[in-house]
Amino acid sequence: MNRSSKFLIFLIAGLIFFVMPAKGEELKKIAQTGMKWLSIPIGARASSLGGAFTALSNDASSIFWNPAGLALTRNGHAFLTQTQWIADINVNAGVVSYNFPDIGVIGVSFSAVDWGDFHGTRRTAAGFEETGAFSPTNWFVGLGYARSISDRFSIGGHLKYLYEKLGTQLSGSMDNPEQYTAEMNLMAFDIGTIYYTGFRDLRFAMSLQNFSQERKYRVEHFPLPLTFKFGMAMNVTGLWIPESDHGITFAVDALHPRDYSERLHFGLEYSFKEMVFLRGGYKTNYDVEDLTLGGGILYGVGGMAFALDYCYQTFKYFDDVHMFSFDFQF
Repeated sequence: MNRSSKFLIFLIAGLIFFVMPAKGEELKKIAQTGMKWLSIPIGARASSLGGAFTALSNDASSIFWNPAGLALTRNGHAFLTQTQWIADINVNAGVVSYNFPDIGVIGVSFSAVDWGDFHGTRRTAAGFEETGAFSPTNWFVGLGYARSISDRFSIGGHLKYLYEKLGTQLSGSMDNPEQYTAEMNLMAFDIGTIYYTGFRDLRFAMSLQNFSQERKYRVEHFPLPLTFKFGMAMNVTGLWIPESDHGITFAVDALHPRDYSERLHFGLEYSFKEMVFLRGGYKTNYDVEDLTLGGGILYGVGGMAFALDYCYQTFKYFDDVHMFSFDFQF
């Protein structure tokens, strides 16, 4: 085994040792967070890699994972994605970004969750009565900016305006009910960096997502699902075959979420002539998630390119999840 291979294995082993729970430790929830819908993954490519995308971020969807990856995009992007999540929940999101050579990359994002209809009830002296159907509203719009400080280091941020409305309900006593609307809005931001080491294309990256002040919901304060991520990625075929039509990129992310114990995400992406892609991923320390699969195509013509990606994710106790993404590069 040569020196470069030993170095890569050492880095991976270090990440595993850092985040894996000790033997016999049970999975545990360690805190409460609000607006948990912000944790639903966005983008088929990143999701099919098991979410190990912090260091791989280099397209328009990077704004949802590590905004520093926007700095690695060229010209303009129009990105749209749909996630068919568990329990008939749908998430639609998109990004429009453009690389201004003397300024950096600026991107505008949005995401909206379609929960479907719920049947409301309230307690009465006789038991319960229906209050009619309602549908929660959750969405955000964001503004992202990223810039390459050098040929190795990039940094980026993503400012988000979040809105949540859970419906109009009745509070107070049964004899004297009072109507209130469960509604909230606040600002949050993400920040991230990517650093290329100079050894082949090995890079390290970090991101901090959903940083904001705590807000009061009726009587209790709650924070957003703040998550710190540290990742690394590398095209491992470059260790043995410097130039080839085939590429295999390995990525691993170590996560420290506010509301759960540490997690590891692994991803593997195979590419043929940077046109056809096959992907797989695996998540550790989850109750119902683990394996992800997917693929995509990238076709360029003239000064434009079209990318279509798909992700399939397995779930215990729920139907499997499907995600689709389209990226138009101009």
